[in-house]
Amino acid sequence: MDDDGHQRSKRYLTTILDHSEMLIENIRKEALKMSEDLENVYNSVEDVKNSELLNQLSDVDKEDINQFANRIIDRCETVNINVLTTRSESQQNCLEEINTMIDRIVNTLREDPDNAKAMCQSYIASCSSLENEFGCKEFETAVLGCTLDDQKRIIKRLQGLMDYIIGSKDK
Repeated sequence: MDDDGHQRSKRYLTTILDHSEMLIENIRKEALKMSEDLENVYNSVEDVKNSELLNQLSDVDKEDINQFANRIIDRCETVNINVLTTRSESQQNCLEEINTMIDRIVNTLREDPDNAKAMCQSYIASCSSLENEFGCKEFETAVLGCTLDDQKRIIKRLQGLMDYIIGSKDK
């Protein structure tokens, strides 16, 4: 095969691979979105099950609502969306460090909600690019060592935790 034919073959094969890579990235994005939607449905149903509005219903109506909610939760549990994130050993270590630090907030929440809120705010600030925010340098370093997908999930997790902390203080 001449050099020109070799180059055309390479371009053709590279085009197929580029297209395949683009398709799999779109599939990953859609799967992550579906996973997030599934989690939102689950959380909404859990909110209904824990709603103060249930106290205004008769026992029969409460039971109906709970059965309906449980059916939806059971349906949610029949869906399994799994998107793996490839991590280096360093990235895995950083993620484990982040998880330990976030677990510390959850454990602190039971004993000292105000301190847990302050910790969560400082971690959220660590993920922010605002200069006047006071974050935790240790947390920021660990977050920067994670994959971009993990960084996005960490921020969402912290925001969800903050919403929970604020919601639990209002009760």
